[in-house]
Parts: sequence; C-alpha cells; structure tokens
Amino acid sequence: MKSKILKEFDIDSNRGFLPTTDPIIKLPDKFSEWDKLGKNMSSLLKSGDFRKAVLDLPDLDISTIEDGPELERAMLLLSMFANAFVWCSDKPRKIIPSSIAIPLHKIAERSGRPPIISHASIVLNNWKRIDNQKPLELENLKTIQTFLGGIDEDWFFLTAIAIEYTGAKALYASLVALEDASKGNYENVYHNLDKIVLSIRKSLSILERIPEKCSPKVFYFKIRPFLSGWPDKGVIYEGVSDNPMKFIGGSAAQSSLLQSIDLILGVSHNHPDSSPFLLEMRNYMPRKHRGFIKYIQSQTPLKDYIDNSGISELKEKINLCFESLEAFRNKHLKIALNYIKRQKMDEKTYLGTGGTDFVSFLNRTKTETAKSKIDI
Repeated sequence: MKSKILKEFDIDSNRGFLPTTDPIIKLPDKFSEWDKLGKNMSSLLKSGDFRKAVLDLPDLDISTIEDGPELERAMLLLSMFANAFVWCSDKPRKIIPSSIAIPLHKIAERSGRPPIISHASIVLNNWKRIDNQKPLELENLKTIQTFLGGIDEDWFFLTAIAIEYTGAKALYASLVALEDASKGNYENVYHNLDKIVLSIRKSLSILERIPEKCSPKVFYFKIRPFLSGWPDKGVIYEGVSDNPMKFIGGSAAQSSLLQSIDLILGVSHNHPDSSPFLLEMRNYMPRKHRGFIKYIQSQTPLKDYIDNSGISELKEKINLCFESLEAFRNKHLKIALNYIKRQKMDEKTYLGTGGTDFVSFLNRTKTETAKSKIDI
C-alpha cells in the first residue's frame, strides 16, 4: 500500500521528494544555447555581461522537451536566468525578455509551478553525485547550476539537498507507522517512531553544518539577492502578458518534507503567522507532491491513534519526534537570524527569500510544534 501511494505521487521510498533518477546535466542539442549560458553564468554575472547574453538568446520552441528530467532541467535553467536577469544589478529589471520569458512560462505551466525560481528547481533537481556508486550523502554531492559559483553557494544548496535525502527516512517511517497504527500494530509503530527521531536528528546535524563552508556575509550579499521574489509591483514577462506578475522567491518553506511529516505526525499550523504562508508555499511545490500533502490531510494523524491507544511508551516516543522537530526548527531560526537579521541591522522587518517575516514565521512554527506533544 505504501509503495503504491508513493509511486502515485512521484515520491521515492529512499530519496523522498528528490527525483528517483539523478537529474540530467545537459539538454538535447537543440537547446545547447541554454546549457552554454548556464555554464557561463558565473563569469557573465561577474563581468556585467549577463543581461546582454540573455537578450542574444535565440527563440526556441520547447514543445520537444520531454516531461521528467528534461522538463526539470529546462525549468532550473530558465528560472535561474530569469532571477539573475532581474536581480544582477542594484536596480532590478522590470521586464524579462521574451527569449526566456515565453519558454519559462510554458515550462512552468507544464511543471505546475510559477515561472520563478523555487526549492523544487534549485534543490530537488540541482544535484549530481561525485561517485555514482555511492549514496546521495553530503560529501558525495555537487550542484549542477549556481549563480555566482563558489563553495559558499554550492554548500548552501548542497546542505538542503542532503537534508531532503536524510529526512526521507523520517517520511517513509512515518507512513509505515501511520499504516501500522491504523491496524493496531503498535509494536511496529514504536520501532518506526525510533527511525523518525533518528532521521530528524541526522537532518539537524546537517543543518548545523551550514556555517562550515557558507559565510553569512556571502550568503546575504551574494547569494540571497538572486533567490528573491519579484519587486513590489511585479515583473512583466515579455511576450506572455503586458500586466506585471508577482511571485515569491525560493524558500525552504517550499519543501514538501516538513509539511508532510507535520501532517502525518499531527503538528497543526493554524496561526496567522504560519498557516497562510505554508499554504501559499504549496503552490511552488511539484504538482504531485502537492497532491500527496492533500492526501495526507485526509488521513487520521498518527498522534490521534497513539493518544487513543493509551500506551504511555508510544506517547513518550512520539513526543520525542515532536521535540526533534522543534529542535530542528529552533536551529533553523538561529541560522536564519545569523544569516539575515545580523547582516542588515538597520532593517525594521526581516524578510526571508520567500518574502515573509521569517522571525515571526519560524518562531510560530516552532511553538506550534512544541504544543503538539501529548499529555502523559
């Protein structure tokens, strides 16, 4: 049953929301100009010639791009081109040229996501293994595409990729536990709760490694601008519409991982500081992953089964799951404060790359996680 559900929603039992097959690093020859621009992006941004290179791109028909890895690589490249075109100077551009606006809009429609950079592109489909015989662990990963390049940007994305892979163990174990709980197989539930705690703690250990190779100053002043959403009045996609469109930038909140685990375990986010933003972030997830979250919402949370079981050992164990999630969110908040707030002390509000007040948002989700614990 679990395998059938996962397959239906394009989720891998081992990799979670990462693609089942490794992302491709090259499009068909017809689109070689896009691959070439991606390869030269760093040097063109540093020399100030990137916008000219975009304007020189030929108009390409994307109808031959196949769904799956080709579509995702096209989405990765075109969305990064768009964000770089808008934000590569102090004065953002208000029009994305048709050479990338038209194909990006069409590719985005097919992918079911907005035509802007998102976690699904920059993280889920932006990695390759150094050694294909080894697993998707942090030390065996490289990013496929970056903006300016360098170890800081590479490491920032790689830690997010590694968390997706490591956290997949918690996702699968929570699904197994939920199925066993619905059948009253509580001994199996207990063992899978152990796996959930272990997976979350390992994910936390990866999160704690971000400062190893990613400087807060480099992130804030070099990487973060390219991940931003569109300016307040929006951006015109030339050849698509004369009316400006506005979308939120890339954000870790667009990951399906924590939202799914929250729902399966029974963490509720109903506060105005958390719920509206989390719901909006689902629009930036792959279509089938959104479907999975909708499916999970229709199920009885694991917490309810355990609470009704009256088994104190299970209650203690699921509370450890909630404590682990709270610790993860607490560390995320501390890192965000260091990488954003402390880098720009004159700002009255502190917006994350997703455009929200991240302090209020992360504080609220952390508090809601802590409140999910069962009374024993």
